[in-house]
Amino acid sequence: MRYLIILLLFSNLNGQSILPSLHSWFSAIELSMAGGGSLIISPTARIKNPANSMLKKSFSTSLILYPAEIQAQSLAVSYPLEKQIILVGINHVSYGSFQGYDENAIPTNNYNSNDTWIKLGYTTKPEVKNINYGFSTQIYFSNLANYNYSSILFSGGFIWQIKKYNLNIGLSIEDIMFHFNSYNNISPMRYMLGIKKKLNHLPLELSIDYLFLNNNIKKDLFISGSFKINNKINFYLGTSTRKNIQNTEVSILNSILGSSGIGFNYGDNKILFGYGLYFYGTGGYINGIDLRFYF
Repeated sequence: MRYLIILLLFSNLNGQSILPSLHSWFSAIELSMAGGGSLIISPTARIKNPANSMLKKSFSTSLILYPAEIQAQSLAVSYPLEKQIILVGINHVSYGSFQGYDENAIPTNNYNSNDTWIKLGYTTKPEVKNINYGFSTQIYFSNLANYNYSSILFSGGFIWQIKKYNLNIGLSIEDIMFHFNSYNNISPMRYMLGIKKKLNHLPLELSIDYLFLNNNIKKDLFISGSFKINNKINFYLGTSTRKNIQNTEVSILNSILGSSGIGFNYGDNKILFGYGLYFYGTGGYINGIDLRFYF
């Protein structure tokens, strides 16, 4: 039963993939913005525009709690150099322990299932024409009982900062995958176009992101915002067109809240704490916390 929940849960996030956690979330900010905000800095996120990185030395960690006792954990270190920024991170999803059965439905030993990514990112600082670019590579390991899968993934992107209009425009190509096993066409590449605009008369950054896959099957539009309460508190909201496929027509409230997120950050120049909550149209939810230290 739990494995069925896993497949249904991540299929809403991933689209066409037999690797259910390939695009799962590892950041409370991602939850808060319902998967949008590709140009918002989030070091523990596995999928973000690689050109978007911390300009300060930092250590980040996060814990995401999915339904069915699924947990996602992350660690990331961002280290700026003179003209570049290096990011090293690890993402892990644990699906828990399962009861094994043989071909005659007789119980056998329990087994575990988990996925792990090891990530290395490289980003330039925006010096020439306010454009910076970045690349990242990830080694992916998946384990289910005695079955193992591994691959290497590459992503690249750029961000153009138009300071006159407080506007950022970014484009990224994510998850160019090479398999170490015999699987083929496991997951299509993702293309993400992101726009972030800081409004002139409100302490609000508005983000619009458009995600599409190279198989033209899945397209999603995300609208989200970051509202600055004061120098220590930021408030986040987000929603997306995934609301349509999550609409069960059982509850008006669930239909309205489906594929929506809410959350906040609180911190200063030494430490940052964040909390995020994401709602499914079925009534389920994901919640998580971020913790970041600057040094």
